[in-house]
Amino acid sequence: MSDREHTRRRFLQAAGTSAVAVAATGTAGAHEMGGGSSTSSDGDHDHTDASQHGATSNVELLDYHSVGDVGPSSESGSADDPHYGALSEIRVSGDYAYVSIFSSKDPTNNRGLAVLDVSEFNAAENTSNLRDAELEVVSFLRNDNDASAVMDVKVSDDGDYVFISKQPYTALFDETDPTADADDGDSTSAGASALQAVDVTDPENPVVVGTYDGWTTGPHNSFYHRIDGTEYVFSVKDLNDGTAAVYVFEFDRTTGALVLVNEWNVDGNLPDLGTGGTNYIHDIVIQDDPRLEKPVGYLSYWDQGLWALDLSDPTAIEPLGHFSMSAAHFSAPAPTFIDGTRVVVAGQEISSQDDGSSGKLYLLDADGIDDGFDGEDNMAELDVWEWQTGVTFDDFLLSPHNFEITEDGYLHLGHYHGGTRFLQIDESDWTLAEKGYFRAAEDVPEESKMTGLNSAAPFTWAAVEQGGVTFASDVNTGIYAMRFKPDSGGDDLKAGVGAAAGAAGLGALLHRHKDDLKEAASGLIDDQ
Repeated sequence: MSDREHTRRRFLQAAGTSAVAVAATGTAGAHEMGGGSSTSSDGDHDHTDASQHGATSNVELLDYHSVGDVGPSSESGSADDPHYGALSEIRVSGDYAYVSIFSSKDPTNNRGLAVLDVSEFNAAENTSNLRDAELEVVSFLRNDNDASAVMDVKVSDDGDYVFISKQPYTALFDETDPTADADDGDSTSAGASALQAVDVTDPENPVVVGTYDGWTTGPHNSFYHRIDGTEYVFSVKDLNDGTAAVYVFEFDRTTGALVLVNEWNVDGNLPDLGTGGTNYIHDIVIQDDPRLEKPVGYLSYWDQGLWALDLSDPTAIEPLGHFSMSAAHFSAPAPTFIDGTRVVVAGQEISSQDDGSSGKLYLLDADGIDDGFDGEDNMAELDVWEWQTGVTFDDFLLSPHNFEITEDGYLHLGHYHGGTRFLQIDESDWTLAEKGYFRAAEDVPEESKMTGLNSAAPFTWAAVEQGGVTFASDVNTGIYAMRFKPDSGGDDLKAGVGAAAGAAGLGALLHRHKDDLKEAASGLIDDQ
């Protein structure tokens, strides 16, 4: 990379470290408050202005890529050269990250999936290597239907295939692109509503090998899982229109076929157990349960609450447990039992609020599913966490969204305008406690952001962790790689630099590059 780009990246990373040092001393951050309208200034700040959002605690920014074009972040990932449209889910497997693309507008038309190389982070042997690591976009998968939003992406156990979920939602958010070519598809095409299998064995040339498009509105989320040697994709169709269900597919690698083998929902399978409210099935996460020795699916079913399902026979799904809650949006078990307890976290998504909660996360004891399900709740609440109370907002502004739980008991949480939040599951008193957050955002052009849902910055969809690095997808601004400091005991060199050392390093870095920084200062500061 050029000397100036190298200096720029170092400055950005050091600025993130400086914010850690400030937060560690107890000094208030520049911005740690939500509320008000999502699209205009209120008494506190303008939610769309990235320059007003820089507060960070116990998190160091390592790299940022705007997903503007193919290439490393230093060459094609600046905020000045962004993706036009919206990003959604992120998943990381081995040396690659996969980012689904909700919408893609001129001049970055027809993108459905971005593939990023993260190998430099995996290869880093010390903190210096880690800070020099770059995100690199190696390819895009074309989306030939601009009416279709790619809402979700999941990865096979060996990383050779990804599965994308497509819905014809872009028109609902004014995200269709009238400049797209006529042969790019239209809103009536079946391809706008589909589950697709993509071969990514050559990451620079992803290829769609299988499609199921027997829906009008398509699946919102999916989850891949291998059961007794057979590969399955559990696809969740969410609309409350009588077709909401978990659609179970067998995946055949030899042909790419996605063969529908089952449908499951409360109305059709448990008609006497519904809890009322919105019958809106939303997401599923599956775990091979070590105690039950069977795959268990945790199904977020909005006002029907959280369901635990026995998936040992995907053609004959049976309930194992239930927890009553409203707006059940995304739920996940801890990857290992914590102090011998099966722990699950269930999160809400809140579209709007008037002087209320920004959305709750429930910490649950799910050991009750060992005893079978008799129609009564058998997952018990241990704690409730919420970021804000007594707030007013719309357009999902302050809601929590998707998260991942790591083996050491931390949640890495995409929290929309709350940025990326880091919560610890403390088994000493069974509480959820926030231990850090990253709320900065790059200042991309306003016209590149999502038009109809929310143009806030940050507006973080999801966060996932691999090898001590957290990768977060921000709907409007791009992909962030960061290091959460308390996520390690310190033995790993990737997490060995504390806030004080980071502050000292910032002073030395500024002195060493003072001439270059004088030349570039205005542009660099604007990027924050």
